[in-house]
Amino acid sequence: MTVERSGEGPGQTTGDVLLLLSDGESAGLLAEMLARGRRVTIAESEAALDGRYDLGIVDGPTLHRFWRRMVERKRSESPSLLPFLLVTTPADVGLFARFLWTAVDELIQTPVQAPELLARVDLLLRSREASLRLRDHSEERFRHFFETDPAGKWVAAPDGRILLCNPAFAAFAGFSSVEQACRHSWADLIADPVTAADFGAALQQGKPLDGFEMELSRPGGTTIHVLQHAVARFADGQVVEIEGQLVDASESRRFERRLYMVGRMEAIGKLAGGIAHNFNNMLSTILGYSDLLHTDLPIGDPRREEIEEIRQAAIRSAELTRQLLAFSRQQVLQPTELGINDVVTAMERTVRGLLGDQLDLTLGLDPALGPVVADRSQLEQVLVNLVLNARDAMAGSERGELRIETTPLTLTRPDRTSAGVEVPAGDYVVLLVRDTGRGMDSETRTRAFEPFFTTKRAGEGVGLGLATAYGIVKQSGGFIWIDSEPGRGTGVSVYLPVARAPRLPERPTPLPPSLEAVGGETVLLVEDEDSVRVMAARILRQRGYTVLEARNGTAALALLERHEGQIDLLLTDIVMPEMNGIELAERVIGLREGIRVLFMSGYAEGGPGLGHPGATLLHKPFRAAELLGTVRRLIDRPRVGAEPIAAR
Repeated sequence: MTVERSGEGPGQTTGDVLLLLSDGESAGLLAEMLARGRRVTIAESEAALDGRYDLGIVDGPTLHRFWRRMVERKRSESPSLLPFLLVTTPADVGLFARFLWTAVDELIQTPVQAPELLARVDLLLRSREASLRLRDHSEERFRHFFETDPAGKWVAAPDGRILLCNPAFAAFAGFSSVEQACRHSWADLIADPVTAADFGAALQQGKPLDGFEMELSRPGGTTIHVLQHAVARFADGQVVEIEGQLVDASESRRFERRLYMVGRMEAIGKLAGGIAHNFNNMLSTILGYSDLLHTDLPIGDPRREEIEEIRQAAIRSAELTRQLLAFSRQQVLQPTELGINDVVTAMERTVRGLLGDQLDLTLGLDPALGPVVADRSQLEQVLVNLVLNARDAMAGSERGELRIETTPLTLTRPDRTSAGVEVPAGDYVVLLVRDTGRGMDSETRTRAFEPFFTTKRAGEGVGLGLATAYGIVKQSGGFIWIDSEPGRGTGVSVYLPVARAPRLPERPTPLPPSLEAVGGETVLLVEDEDSVRVMAARILRQRGYTVLEARNGTAALALLERHEGQIDLLLTDIVMPEMNGIELAERVIGLREGIRVLFMSGYAEGGPGLGHPGATLLHKPFRAAELLGTVRRLIDRPRVGAEPIAAR
């Protein structure tokens, strides 16, 4: 029975009241006292406890019968307060103490007086109203946190159905709305069936998940790599639902792949440098003995032409090893004045080899170019990278053309229209590499020079080619940019400033051994590669030098202690086991003041700590004339005292 009267007393609170008393007459009296402005329901069964009300009023008998259901209902309302008022006799006050806070919150003793009843009811209803306001505020805060969290929040059933999620989750999964995402299950979203099965089993078993990696399939065929974190909620020992969150791990995965590719390139570079070092030793032997044979044969002997072919093949091979060293970044950066046309012409055979038979190469080189100051190996690297980029852009074409042009350019005023930055006025050499490939759209052009940016599929490139070219050109004081449209090919322009100073004289070519001055000095030769050491010793002895040979630094120091005469020059390899050439030179200079030092290296760089005003680096592979000429010039220099080794 429901009793309700309109009207509300001053300061009186409203609310629905449930009367569940064992005595129907008492329930009717209390209903009459409370009905003004309130909706009062008189109930007779336990089921009424599951209905809607703001205050429950019970007596001792109903409390004894229904206290468990009352406790459950109060817990279901948590954190809000659902108060219960106990109507009891003075003799049953202990009952209130027994169930205080678990089932009942306040008591009133019989006989019930209306003012006291109204006061107790008003207090409990106000407490209820305050707790609801607090709950609503908390729920609003939680809802805001849940819906705006950048992590993908989700709630799923044990069978994998998505019951609830936030907008971030829907966006990660590729859905336009939360409602659309909640029509799917995890089995629909996980790309790999094995991962889906493992994840589903973990959900059903209620196992906590921390950092579970997976790829999600998105509408349209794309995927996203995510990390999952989840925990199950149990009821009566059974998994009721699973709450979790996911974060986008695609960027970290891409970064890991980049690091892997960079590490792999570094390993390849070290391998290439090591191969080039060993190959340079063999080429030194080939060139040295070829020079010796060429010198020993009389003029007119037809075998001299055959030996010259051997020497030229070795020289071309030396060019390949120099490019390997440049690739592995073991090339000394030596900016010099050079001609761009010379670089392009020297690289023509390499470029044609990179392009293959289906792509044509056309050169348009203007002979009226001024010199530029740059590192030759770096410019070659720029050209190779641009050629490879053009080749990839023309991949799949039946025929394609790559055109390499050079032109002089004079800017009388700064130019802001080409490179996207201000190119100062002055004289420039322009290198243009243009292909007939598929071209680039504006977005690709904008990002083309970014490190690791690539339009290739995963595993086909790391996106460092154009970025490396950009860095080299900028270090050389130049400018580089791209001119391209989809379907119209791509042109990459490189501006390098013309050298202001007069062109430096080229290094004089050493005279043939037969014309070199004969030496009579003593040379301490230290080289762990037997073929190189024996060849160099023979060349030096043939020209009159006394040569003391040692295979390593330890043997060289022992030989130095035994030799009582003067030693004019230390000729040593740099990379040797046990003791490298730098350490050996330091110790020899300390023992023999004023000795000259000539380093040899199959790498183009000597390493940290190389030098002394009397120290020079001889690059392998070297010809006999280079060895003899360098030794002679170094010995003929004025003597210097023992000084720290420093790069020459």
